[in-house]
Amino acid sequence: MYLKNKTVSVFGFSPRTGLALVNYLNKFEVDLIIADAKTQHELESLLAQIDLNQVKLALNAEYDLVLTSDLIILSPGVPYDLSILKSARSQGIETISEIEFAYRQNNKASLIAITGTNGKTTTTELVYKMLHNLPNRKVKLAGNIGIPYISIIEDLTENDIVVLELSSFQLEAVKYFRPELALYLNYSPDHLDRHHTETNYKQAKLKIFANQQEDDIAIIDFDDSYLASLDKEITARRLTISNNAVQNADLILQDQQALYPDNQVLLDYTQIKLPGLHNQKNLAFAALAAYLMGQSRIVIQQVAANYKLQAHRMEQIANPKDYLIIDDSKATNPAAAIKALTSLPDQLVLIAGGQDRQADFTQFVEVVCQKAKAVFLIGETAAKLAKLLKDRQVECSIYTEMEAAVKAALKQVDSASPLLLSPACPSWDSYPSYKARGLDFKNNVLKYLS
Repeated sequence: MYLKNKTVSVFGFSPRTGLALVNYLNKFEVDLIIADAKTQHELESLLAQIDLNQVKLALNAEYDLVLTSDLIILSPGVPYDLSILKSARSQGIETISEIEFAYRQNNKASLIAITGTNGKTTTTELVYKMLHNLPNRKVKLAGNIGIPYISIIEDLTENDIVVLELSSFQLEAVKYFRPELALYLNYSPDHLDRHHTETNYKQAKLKIFANQQEDDIAIIDFDDSYLASLDKEITARRLTISNNAVQNADLILQDQQALYPDNQVLLDYTQIKLPGLHNQKNLAFAALAAYLMGQSRIVIQQVAANYKLQAHRMEQIANPKDYLIIDDSKATNPAAAIKALTSLPDQLVLIAGGQDRQADFTQFVEVVCQKAKAVFLIGETAAKLAKLLKDRQVECSIYTEMEAAVKAALKQVDSASPLLLSPACPSWDSYPSYKARGLDFKNNVLKYLS
């Protein structure tokens, strides 16, 4: 992409993507503008990492300077429909995501792009690890997993592979981005506070397939009714995954095996420790992607057998009582929490609740009533969830903080009744991240069981 003598705005000066974009653009002869809703004082530590003589600032939501740009590049946290961005587009100023910009700067490498409402990080890590020792090829990891795509592009060659985790925020403003393999793991409504409607959320996610051609590959979960209906949206060769042999999918999960192609064993789940059908699906997506890129079945199985989930993703907490206690703080929407609930025994004890993003909890509540004997609610959604659970056959109570909820919940836990933190909500109402929420849960569990 030709940049010399252009005026480029980096919109959203975030510690990862925003800073990486500025550092990259400063290597070119561009007039650079940094735009952000925060004040210069709030961005002080970040701004100290760059030469302020090389940039102009449009801070504190005073964005008029942005309208002098030739190009605007968005960090993932910036909504595409901001009024200033609508004005820019109406004046012919192109507005694209960091993913799109990085792709235009260097699209030599083979791209594996992974999206879905849940399971993206686990699947992305698995694909990366399965391909990491692929002979004669370098594999790099980037995207929503915490590594800006722009930060890895400069040395990419045609022999390299990039594995990209992509959120709806990152896909929202792509235009020409084209992955060789596109994996769409699952769908449920999410981030409606950002996208406003389910249709907008769907359209953002679908951009992962938008520019694929017939020689590319799209992999979907055939058991997801929405994804299975996307025939007309996918130009690439479509491969399907299912745990139902009747579906006649390309990869079938059957008898604790993933079979592909022609009923050959790609994965043996009896040798893999990850819990739940959702993780079997994530493994199947990763294994199929790695196999299509040329990796051997032996290596794929070895990586799957040795893989451990990141902290706060169905993480078992070792404790003095040897109870089954699970930290699934990463379950930030109802669909993720449902998967956690259905992977555990009945009569469990649940801690749930968090930031209210107007999610639909109908199905979540039904599953809770089937699986839990007691529910302890926290956060903004506590009263809403309690109302939905009223008069149902499950004990329900509300607490103002995690410590009190854990202390009360542990009185209901024994060897037959595990404790699960699976909030079904984001953490931002009370914590800086889902990780902080999970640590608070873990620390209090150990405090009251020691």
